[in-house]
Amino acid sequence: MTRTGAILLAALPLAVQIAAEARQAPAPPSAAGTAEYFEANVRPVLAANCYDCHADQRMGGLRVDSRDALLKGGRSGPAVVPGDPDSSLLIQAVRQTRDTLKMPKGGRLKPAEIEALAEWVKAGAPWSTAAASPAVAAAPKGADRSAPAASAYVITPAQRAFWSFQPIRVAPLPAVSHTAWPKTDIDRYVLARLERAGLTPVRAADKRTLIRRATLDLIGMPPTADEIEAFEKDEGPGAFATVVDRLLASPHYGETWGRLWLDVARYGEDDYRSLDPKQRGYNPYPNAYLYRDWVIKAFNDDLPYDQFVTAQLAGDLAGDPATRARTLPALGFLGLGPWFYDNGAVEITRADERHDRVDVVSRGFLGLTVGCARCHDHKYDPIPTTDYYSLAGVFLNTSYHEYPLVPKSVVDDYTRQDKQIEKKEKLLEEFTRVESTQLGETLALQASKYMAAAWKILGEPKDEVAKVVDAEKLDYELFDRWLKFLAKPPRFYPYLTKWQAMIKAGGSAADAKALADEFQNLILDVMFDRKEIKEENDIIAAKALPGTKKKEPAKLPSDFVTNDDFCPGCGLSLKSLPVERNNLWTDVFQRDLQEGFDPAQSAERIKPGLLAFRGWGLERQLSADRRRYVDGLRADISALRKAQPPKFAFVHGVADVATPIDLRVSKRGSPYNLGDEEPRHFLSVLSEGVPTPFVAGSGRLELADAILRQPITTRVIVNRIWKGHFGTGLVDTPSNFGIAGERPTNPELLEYLAQRFVDQKLSVKQLHRDIMLSAVYQLSADSAAANVDKDAGNRMYWRADRHRMTAEQIRDSLLFVSGALDARAGGPSTPLSPALTRRTVYGKVSRYKLDDYLQLFDFPSPNLSAERRFVTTVPLQRLFFMNSDFMQQQGELIARKVAAEPDNAARIQKAYRLIFGRAASDAEVKAGVTFLQTEPLKAYEEAKSRAKDTRNTKDAKAKDPSKDAAADEEDEKTGEGMMAGVIPGAAKKDEAKKTLPTTAWGRYVKVLLSSNEFLFVN
Repeated sequence: MTRTGAILLAALPLAVQIAAEARQAPAPPSAAGTAEYFEANVRPVLAANCYDCHADQRMGGLRVDSRDALLKGGRSGPAVVPGDPDSSLLIQAVRQTRDTLKMPKGGRLKPAEIEALAEWVKAGAPWSTAAASPAVAAAPKGADRSAPAASAYVITPAQRAFWSFQPIRVAPLPAVSHTAWPKTDIDRYVLARLERAGLTPVRAADKRTLIRRATLDLIGMPPTADEIEAFEKDEGPGAFATVVDRLLASPHYGETWGRLWLDVARYGEDDYRSLDPKQRGYNPYPNAYLYRDWVIKAFNDDLPYDQFVTAQLAGDLAGDPATRARTLPALGFLGLGPWFYDNGAVEITRADERHDRVDVVSRGFLGLTVGCARCHDHKYDPIPTTDYYSLAGVFLNTSYHEYPLVPKSVVDDYTRQDKQIEKKEKLLEEFTRVESTQLGETLALQASKYMAAAWKILGEPKDEVAKVVDAEKLDYELFDRWLKFLAKPPRFYPYLTKWQAMIKAGGSAADAKALADEFQNLILDVMFDRKEIKEENDIIAAKALPGTKKKEPAKLPSDFVTNDDFCPGCGLSLKSLPVERNNLWTDVFQRDLQEGFDPAQSAERIKPGLLAFRGWGLERQLSADRRRYVDGLRADISALRKAQPPKFAFVHGVADVATPIDLRVSKRGSPYNLGDEEPRHFLSVLSEGVPTPFVAGSGRLELADAILRQPITTRVIVNRIWKGHFGTGLVDTPSNFGIAGERPTNPELLEYLAQRFVDQKLSVKQLHRDIMLSAVYQLSADSAAANVDKDAGNRMYWRADRHRMTAEQIRDSLLFVSGALDARAGGPSTPLSPALTRRTVYGKVSRYKLDDYLQLFDFPSPNLSAERRFVTTVPLQRLFFMNSDFMQQQGELIARKVAAEPDNAARIQKAYRLIFGRAASDAEVKAGVTFLQTEPLKAYEEAKSRAKDTRNTKDAKAKDPSKDAAADEEDEKTGEGMMAGVIPGAAKKDEAKKTLPTTAWGRYVKVLLSSNEFLFVN
C-alpha cells in the first residue's frame, strides 16, 4: 500500500470521532471588507432605503451617507459599532428586533440585504469613497454630444492608457538561454519570464501523470488503464497531440468546459425566492436546462467566440431566421437571471434586476466591474455613473420572454385548456374560501363552550379528553385545536394571559366560564370590526380601479410593470385593525402565528388558524349537497388536467420592448431620486470620443458588437481558459481587468495568446490545443526550494500545481471508475442523489437552496457571476468519503467487478487498475489483504451495535408513535441527497433499498477511492 493509503486507514478512527462534531462546511472566506463588496451590497441598500430621510434631511439627527456620520450617530447614539453587528443600532433597526426602532419606515429589507449589512459591520464597516475626479456628465437630451460640456469630466489620456484598454500588441519572441526546453512559442514567453526572475522550470511530468491531468482537464474524468498504457507505449512525437485531439472530440469535453462558462453566467434553475404567483409554493424554471445544453453544445461544436457572445446577448436579433431559431436557448444567459419582480417596490426590484444584467455582462465578457458605478462614479476605473445607466438602459428595454418550441396551434390549444382549468379552480377556491369563512364565524359563537370544556382538561381535577368530548358533544378536531391554542405563550397579543394565570392558580369552573365569555365577546368584536374594515377597503380598492374589471393576476416577470402588479392594493391607503387585535384575528381566522410564515411554502402547508378549516376538515362539515358540488368541481378539474397534454417546451429568454426609452440616472443609486436621462451607449473609456448612442431597439445587438470589438474581451476569455488549465490566470482576477484587478504576471504571453486566438478565428478548442502542447503545461508538480523562495505561489509557472478535483470531477470520476456512469447527454435536470448516475452537470442547480454536496465541495453561488472557485478543506469533506451512501455504493460496484478474480491479491490488483490505472505494489497488496482479513470482524461488531440501536428505537416508537410520524414527515421534507449517510435526514427511509449491501470488500475499495492519489490531480 502507498504511504497515502496507509495514512487513510490509520486516520479512520480519528475521522469517525470528528463526525459527531462536523455538520456543515464553512463558507469561503468573506469579502465583506472589500470595496467591491461595499459598492455591490451595502451602498445600494443604504441609498435605496435610507438616504431619503438620513442624508440631507438628517431625521433623528442621523446621516448614513458616510462612515463618520454613522460612527457619530444621531440622538440615539452611534449607528454602527465596527466589528459588532449585534450592538449596532443600524443592524438592530433593519432586523426590527426592537419595538421602538424599526427601519426602513413602513417596510422591511430583504433577508439577504440585512445579512449583507451585518457582514459589512462585522468586517469593520469599511467605507469606499467615490473618486474625487468628476464624472463624465451626460449631455441633456437633444444637446450636441460631439464634445463634452464644460463641467463634464474628460477621461484623461493616462486613464485611457491603462494596459487592458489598449490594442493587442504582440512582442517579438524573446531570446532564451535554455533553448532546448521550449516546445512552442508559449514556452518562450514563459521561459523568458522565468529566466528574468532567476527561476528554472522543473522536469517534465511522466506520461502517466500527463495523460491523467489532460483527461481530467478536458473531460472531467480519469483515463482508463488501457488509455494510459497505449499512451505510454506510443513513442511517436505526436503521441500527446493525438490524446489531446481525442479528448477535444469527446462529447464529455463540452460537459466539462461548458460548466466553466455556466459559473460565469451564474446559471441557476430557479430564483433565490422562486415563488409561484398562484401561491403554490416553490416554482423553478422548468426549461432552464435548454440554456445549459446550448452552452455544452457550443463548446463541443467549437462555436467561434464572437458567435458565442452574440447569441447570448442578442440571439433573437442576429442572423437569419434559421440561425435565430437555433440560438434562442442562448438567451437564457439573460432570461434565467435572478428575477425579483414581486419582491418589493417595482422601482427597486427592477433596478436590482438591471444591475444583475449589467454586472454579469460587464464582468463576464469585459472583465470590468461596471456595477460599482451604480451609486457613484467608479472609484478606480474611468467608468462614470452615466456609463452604468447607459448600459442599464439596454436592459430597461429588454423584457423577459418565453419562446415556444412548438407550433402556434399547440400553444393556443394548451392555453385554451389552461384557462378552462383556471376558471374551475378559481370557482372552487372562491367557494371553499367563503365556506371556510362562514364556518369560522359560526364556530366563533361556540368559543365560550369550548373554553369551558377545556378547563375540565386543563384545570383540577383533570378529566380525560374523550370523556369531555362525549359529554359536551364537541367536535374532536376543533377541541384539540382549542387545547393547543389556549396553551400558546402570549407572543403576539396579551388576551389569553388572564386565562393562563387562572389555570395556573387553579381557578374554578365559574372563573373559567367568566373568562370564556369575555374571550368569546372579544373574538366576536374583532371579527365584526374586521368585516367593517374589509367593506370599507373594498370600496377604496374599487374606486382605484381604472375600469370596471379587475386586472388578471400577473404571472411572468414581464407581466409585472406597476407596483400594483407586484403587490395588488399595497399602494392604497387601506385601513386596518390595531396590531394586537389584527394578530388575534389572524391567529384565529387565518393562520397559526406561532408557526411563522415562509412564503416559499405552498398554501396547503401553512398551518391554519384556530377556526380556519380547509380540505377534508372543511368538507366534512359541509352539507351533502355542498360536498357533492365540491366533489363535482374537483372531478371536472381532474378530468381537464388528464385531457390536457404536458406543457410545451419553451425557452426562457428575453425580447425587446415595443417602444424603447432611455433610463434616467438614479442619484446615489436611489430609483426615487432621478436625474437626467442617459442615452443607451457603450462604455466611454472603450469608445473613441463621445460614445455613439444605441438606436436599434434595446441596443443589445449593438452592445454585443461593441463588446466584441474590444481587445479586452479577447484577453478575458483566453485568460479564463488559461486559468482553467493552470489553476491561476495570467491575470488572477479573471473578472476584473480594471485598476483594482491584478496585473498580468506575463503580459507578453497574454498578448500573444489573445492575438493567436484572433488569428485562429476565435476557436476555443485550438486555444486548448496550443496551451496543452506546450512544455509549460507538461511540467511535473515537483518542487524546487530555490524557486519556492522567489515564487512560492508559482505565478510564473515553473511547475504544475497539485490540486483537488472539483465537485463535478469527484462525483463523475467515481461513477466512471465504478462503471455506473450514465453517459446520456442533455435533457431535464435531476436532483443529485446516490441513485443518480448521470454526470453532475445534469444535476439541478438551485439558487433557492444549493445542493449540500455541491456546497460542500466549493461549488460557487449561482446568484452571482463567479470568476473562480475557492477551495476549502474541512472535516465534513473527509466524512463524505468515509460515510456517504454514494461512496459506499461505488465501492460495492467495483467490488462486484473484481469478485471473479481467483484470490484477494488478484482482486486488489484489478481494483488498482480500475481506480488508479496502474498495478499495485507488493506493499499495497499486503496492506489490502490485511485490511480484508480484519474488516469482517469489525463489520460484525458494528452490525451487533446497529441491531441493538434498532431494537431501542423500535421500543421508543412503540411507546410514542408520534415520533415515527414526525420522522416520516422530516424525511419527506429533506428528500434524497448526495449527503445521505453523512448528514442525518439527508435521505428517505427507502433509500437503503436502492443501494447494494455493505461488504468488507466495498469498504476496502471505498478507502482506495478516498485516497489522495485518486482525488488529487498532479
